[in-house]
Amino acid sequence: MNKLRKRLLVALLCWVGLPVSTAHALDARQYIERAVTLIEAREYSLARTYLAPALIAPSINSGERARAYYLRGFSFMAQNMPVSARKDYNRALEFNPNNPVVLLELGRLHGAGQGTVKDETLALSFFERAASLGYDRANFHLGRAYLYGQGVEKNIEAARTALLTAAQQEHLFSMMLLASSYRVQHVTAAQPDLALAWYEKAHAAGAPAALLSMGFMYANGEVGDPDPGKAALLFQQALDEGFTPAAVHLAYAYLTGSGVAENPKMALSLYNQAAEEGITDSFVGLGHLYEYGLGVQKDLAQAQNWYERGADAGDEDAMRRLVSFFLRQDTSEARAQALKWSSLAADIGSAQSRNDYAWLLATSKFEGLRNGTLAVDQASKAVEEVPTAAFLDTLAAAYAELGNFELAVSTQRQAIASIAEDEDELTEQLEERLRFYERSEPWRE
Repeated sequence: MNKLRKRLLVALLCWVGLPVSTAHALDARQYIERAVTLIEAREYSLARTYLAPALIAPSINSGERARAYYLRGFSFMAQNMPVSARKDYNRALEFNPNNPVVLLELGRLHGAGQGTVKDETLALSFFERAASLGYDRANFHLGRAYLYGQGVEKNIEAARTALLTAAQQEHLFSMMLLASSYRVQHVTAAQPDLALAWYEKAHAAGAPAALLSMGFMYANGEVGDPDPGKAALLFQQALDEGFTPAAVHLAYAYLTGSGVAENPKMALSLYNQAAEEGITDSFVGLGHLYEYGLGVQKDLAQAQNWYERGADAGDEDAMRRLVSFFLRQDTSEARAQALKWSSLAADIGSAQSRNDYAWLLATSKFEGLRNGTLAVDQASKAVEEVPTAAFLDTLAAAYAELGNFELAVSTQRQAIASIAEDEDELTEQLEERLRFYERSEPWRE
């Protein structure tokens, strides 16, 4: 050990409170194992203190050094420091290029754009390398990439091949996603029997969440006619087995009387049970109950509180509820809040939220809320993603607010032409707005 390294080790030993006399007999492996124990106890900063001398100890081999770098990277990631985590994961690969766990973690960072620029193609390459080494979790991520077209063209068969490999090793998430690959959201020719079979295998292997997915299939009519009663039973079973998110869907069933007797008080109890576990989907449900006095005394302050908790957690539905909630209040402060939450919902990026934001910007009777240029931008993005009659209607209103009535008229006619034959009420609404645009008048709500 050279003098500089020896001095650094002495300093580090003093830092962790160990006797300097032990410097020459440093057992780096013990420090690594101690770090593992500390990480398991979530003492991440202290774990890094123990890893620091081990990382520069000359007595450990490349595999052990790679492990130490991985552990430190893991500790950084656990404390939401992805840049530092990525650097340590890369160092771990320098000492062991074939560590599938590290390859997977780097793939996840690049795929999510955490600590680096998002690059799903690069992420895929990491998943492929890890999967080639037989790592079941890597096959899960590889299968998901092919299923959703993340960094590669969608390929249902390639997705199933990767997911099946992991599922055969009883990787629960792979079983769940493999089941999903046979459903209508992924394929035109759905195979509900295969979906149910894999959900049942996942449940038998210890995934009560599979019961929830099976419940959705029965509720949505993916297995013959819709069977809300069967769905409610599955939601209840999932909840009984400790899968608290099922409480939200069971609560909705009691709120609407879907498959069970309508019971708002039971809905309140179930939403509260989910909220106590921090399940954000329950916040909107509680807000709705308090706003309309269902199963509980009406309390608008409580309703606002629950909607805001959901919105602060990034729930897009909660943001849209807040928009409606504030628009019903005739004050400038409330309108400003409505505009804020509508903008934040649109930033999440769904076509519906972009459309709703554009409609507010284009048609509000309050001048301070209108912005034709921004309305056209948001409505155009919504139409590009989902060219429905309703979204084209919003784009026409946006053009009218901007004063471009020629485009407003042509877009509104396009919207009317795309309406289904049995939607007479919608046709009347759109034709009424068309007459306004033909007179060079914007639409106001």
